[in-house]
Amino acid sequence: MAADDVTAHALLAGSTSIPIAMGEELHVSLAAAVPDGLWVEWIPQLGPITTSRLAVAEGRAHPSAMAGIGISRDDEAISRLNGSS
Repeated sequence: MAADDVTAHALLAGSTSIPIAMGEELHVSLAAAVPDGLWVEWIPQLGPITTSRLAVAEGRAHPSAMAGIGISRDDEAISRLNGSS
């Protein structure tokens, strides 16, 4: 689903007070921006290939102050896993 589709669905759900699950942690900023964004999926498999992750404290996800989605990929780790190093 494209980002615009996710945003449209979130806004539609918010306008009708329907709780919405945003899917993966990449959408935590969107979930925080709509009144009924209740869940984001934690993806532990991202750990080995990222240098920054979703902040979780006391069971709540917190959007990053970084620009973008708040998750930085680790290009060296990705290359190693792909056998390119």
